[in-house]
Amino acid sequence: MSESKWKALLMGIILVALLAAGYTAWQRQGLEKNNQSVALSVVYDEVAALARMNGQSVAEVLSMFKEKGVSTVLVKEPTVGDAEANGELLLRSGSELLLLDNTVLWQQFGEQFREQIKPDYRYLLLEDPTVYHRVLGQLQAKQVPVRSWAGEAGKNVYIIEVAYHWNLFEQLGLGFPSGALEEINSAGLKTMVQVRSWNQVTPGGLTYVLRELKKIPNLSGVLFNDPVLPGYPKNIRLLSYLIIELDVPLVQIEFTTQKGLANLGLLLDKNVVRLHTLSLEEDNKKNYDIAAMVDRFNLAATERNIRVLLLHTYMKSDEPDMLTFNLQLAQATRDNLEAEGLQVGEASELQPMQNSRLVLFVTGLGVIAGAVLLVLMLGWTRAAMGIGLLGLLAWTGMLAVELVTPARKIMAFLAVVVFPTLSLMVNVRQGGASVGQSILLLLRTSLYSLAGALLMVGLLGDIGFMLKLDQFSGVKLAHVVPLLLLVVIFFFRGTKGGSWQRKLQELLEEPILVKFVLIGGLLLVALMVYVSRTGNESAAISSWELQFRALLDNILGVRPRTKEFLLGHPLMLLMLYLGYRNNMYLPLLLGGTIGQISLVNTYAHIHTPLVISLLRSLHGLWLGILIGLMLIALWRFSEALLVNHRGWLRRD
Repeated sequence: MSESKWKALLMGIILVALLAAGYTAWQRQGLEKNNQSVALSVVYDEVAALARMNGQSVAEVLSMFKEKGVSTVLVKEPTVGDAEANGELLLRSGSELLLLDNTVLWQQFGEQFREQIKPDYRYLLLEDPTVYHRVLGQLQAKQVPVRSWAGEAGKNVYIIEVAYHWNLFEQLGLGFPSGALEEINSAGLKTMVQVRSWNQVTPGGLTYVLRELKKIPNLSGVLFNDPVLPGYPKNIRLLSYLIIELDVPLVQIEFTTQKGLANLGLLLDKNVVRLHTLSLEEDNKKNYDIAAMVDRFNLAATERNIRVLLLHTYMKSDEPDMLTFNLQLAQATRDNLEAEGLQVGEASELQPMQNSRLVLFVTGLGVIAGAVLLVLMLGWTRAAMGIGLLGLLAWTGMLAVELVTPARKIMAFLAVVVFPTLSLMVNVRQGGASVGQSILLLLRTSLYSLAGALLMVGLLGDIGFMLKLDQFSGVKLAHVVPLLLLVVIFFFRGTKGGSWQRKLQELLEEPILVKFVLIGGLLLVALMVYVSRTGNESAAISSWELQFRALLDNILGVRPRTKEFLLGHPLMLLMLYLGYRNNMYLPLLLGGTIGQISLVNTYAHIHTPLVISLLRSLHGLWLGILIGLMLIALWRFSEALLVNHRGWLRRD
């Protein structure tokens, strides 16, 4: 078969793969369209503090928040310190207890009890039998050595002796107070609970703690407090069974890493909702106003598919009425979300996607065909056939032996590397083009690159990626590898004479000048800065850049990538206008390539709705073209000045 027929076949495979990926993208867009309900939540303890500050009951303040759109209250599992602060119990050391001149206590338990007190142990003193049984049950379930005493009937005096590591004991959760849960339920609000982890987790203890949550009325979600989930890793499957019994979703806290949470989410068949909050610590540092807070919550809900927004009680030194301030924040957040077309109420949950193994297989074939086409265009026909066969066997084998997730990630990575590289090889010409042709070439280049983005969307079309239970791997590499490939490809293209082997030999024999070492150092620094600002954990962003981003968000609704419209697309438009005449234009080409790489990698943020990513790309293109036209005009003006300057020199 001739090379032209091979290329036609490969293009046909890519086209079919794009149709398969488009079907998956259409499914995903439908899920995102139906996932439009957001829950506003507050923290019970913080609401209670506000109520005390204003001389009102907790029920009254909860009702006020409900009127402003709040539908859910988060209850954090109290520690012994919290329980003491809330008046549920008293914590005393044995030595403190012995010093008490408490005749009632000794009358209840007798002098023989006094003799049993150990000065270095801790003692919990309680009056409410409900609290006593709750705390005792939690401590026993968490393998805390305890002894307990109950006073005479009708006297309601209870003591629990604790023999435990005191630092660990202070961090233990004591279950959820029934009074708070009843107040939330009476206010017509739902409850989310945040469970604390503990040491020495046993299957029986884990079962007891989680099944106690069944008693909570209107429970709407479970989240965890600590960096490691209780029972992880040995009892994580049991934990999943117990949460399934509760019939509520697992709540994932955005930007918080918790060991075991991704595993648990997958075991729960991805019944997960994501929560975003602005912490009190961050607000204290930056002192946000209501507008800035609302913008932040808006971006979380609209651009990252967050469906629970947790509003803390923010204390402002310049605000005379904290209750009014926080009620205004809740109302402003609700109004803003509704203006965006979202519903404010219960948190909606993503429904599972109907993933077809055949559709996934065909989508992956498109990436393999793209890689083969890239190698063919380099003139390596035999290598291209070998790569195609090897890729087909590896892809088929990994799907057959149930290595689906690693196979998806590998193929998605190849898609975002191969297609921008292939696009530039096809569309960048040695000769220049007119301004109009350059614009069309940029649009065509971007369309070819977006083929890789669509294939990636098809490959990662699963709610596990949408919920960030799993993520696209190799984000930074995906930004660097196409640059390195294009340096090699275009360097040898722009070097005249002989085969690539001869060109390489001549290059290796070239003497190195100091100026090239300095230029190389500068390029290396630029590459390090570029890499540091990519991925999920990019370098710190300056305050003026944050303000600029906020301005773009407010004007355009969806902010385009800075790397695209300010750098990549304008430089690529100029590159296409001038043409790649020789290797002196290599820096210009690489600068333009950054825009194409960013364009494709925008879609690697699988948790971002597809419509948002598409709008971001479109805004980046038209703005980039506009700035690129100004860049071409500046180039022309500079050329005219240079010609005139040379003319003046000749006349002189």
